[in-house]
Amino acid sequence: MNNINLIGRLTRDPEVRRTDEGRTICTFTLAIDDTYSKDDRTDFMRVVVFGNQGDICERYLRKGFLAGVSGRIRTDQYTDSEGIKRYPVEVTAERVQFLQWPEKEAA
Repeated sequence: MNNINLIGRLTRDPEVRRTDEGRTICTFTLAIDDTYSKDDRTDFMRVVVFGNQGDICERYLRKGFLAGVSGRIRTDQYTDSEGIKRYPVEVTAERVQFLQWPEKEAA
């Protein structure tokens, strides 16, 4: 079983790119406070959202907004330019829940 649930704040606005076929790939990073840490530790997790849900994230999420993410962990492996093996970890989101919405502009 590979399932993860996170709540955190976006560290910057979402970044979006589209495949040649027009499919949306939205990425952002969540800052997640470790409430059990004695030294106020914060973890940073990269999140990838595909398709229509990625379009919605691009439209409504902004830096500092609180969001919940459910998905699965994905790891990769590559060798960097200095010959060091790297193992980046990211979450492929199956669901993103907006826990904070933009303020409505005064009319």
